Amino acid sequence: MKYWVPSLLYMALIFGVSSMEQPPLPMPKFEWLTIDKLYHFIEYAILGGLLAWAFVKARPPFVPSQTIWVLAAVISILYGASDEWHQTFVPGRFATLADWVADALGSIAGVLGVYLYYRKKVL
Repeated sequence: MKYWVPSLLYMALIFGVSSMEQPPLPMPKFEWLTIDKLYHFIEYAILGGLLAWAFVKARPPFVPSQTIWVLAAVISILYGASDEWHQTFVPGRFATLADWVADALGSIAGVLGVYLYYRKKVL
């Protein structure tokens, strides 16, 4: 369980910040290529990496080792989708497809980073 705590705490942090009417970081106008997308990318790269790390360290016995990478990315991407949906209920916030795409790409990058680290470490 100790390996899952960082992921769960980070997910709670994401939820908390998403619940704020005004996030603590400066947010420019919502467009496809803004600093906002970089925030989303980094935020979900961290989550994807934390989930991948947790799966590596505490892999459930019923999950094949090759599947943990896909599972970590899918969970992170789905959490990003749920976060965007959650924001539709927060006054002053809204969901965008562009934000979710940045979340998904960040999730994949975070998982890929952990995968490459462990692949290099094992070889």
